[in-house]
Amino acid sequence: MTVDLRIPAELPAAAEAYAAAGIKVFRVRRNKTPYANCVRCDQKNSQYIPHRPEECRCGVPTCHGFWAATTDVDLVRRWWREEPDANIGAPCALNGWAVLDIDPRHGGDKSLAVLEQRVGVLPGTVMQLTGGGGLHIVYRTPGISLPGTLGPGLDVKHNGYILLAPSLHGSGGRYQWSGHGRFLQPAVAWPAALTPQARRAA
Repeated sequence: MTVDLRIPAELPAAAEAYAAAGIKVFRVRRNKTPYANCVRCDQKNSQYIPHRPEECRCGVPTCHGFWAATTDVDLVRRWWREEPDANIGAPCALNGWAVLDIDPRHGGDKSLAVLEQRVGVLPGTVMQLTGGGGLHIVYRTPGISLPGTLGPGLDVKHNGYILLAPSLHGSGGRYQWSGHGRFLQPAVAWPAALTPQARRAA
């Protein structure tokens, strides 16, 4: 599905816009943790019932973090009416994405330079500034397991989630999409050179 979306400046309106465009979203606290689990889903609680997160039937929409992500605009509207300052989370693989997360504070820019010396310049795609000086490079998922890191400050977000613009970074800056703040559904596939098979062969 092709998506070319101008993102509203306010979090509630932005969350609705993503959901309406078919992007699964959920609420995230300012410390980057999802909203709380219910007692039946908390392994430390005596009422815990073992189950897979994606098969949860507890009835609490936000109990399993990114597994609770939805495109239901009415539900998203209600979530952000309850918590208008909540940041916007989006699961990566569940949205068809694999994301290279570059954090220069931990040497991510240097790790990226070393990586590109080894495999060549990575193909251009959708990018998001994180608000803290970092960068998300968003590709289409290859549909296979990916490593969690490719070097210091260079993480792969695939099974987890990222925050979406205009979420507020802990530094006080806002996440924002490159290209005049428009979100484009990534059309470029995850680089084959970065798959585990290719890396083992290198």
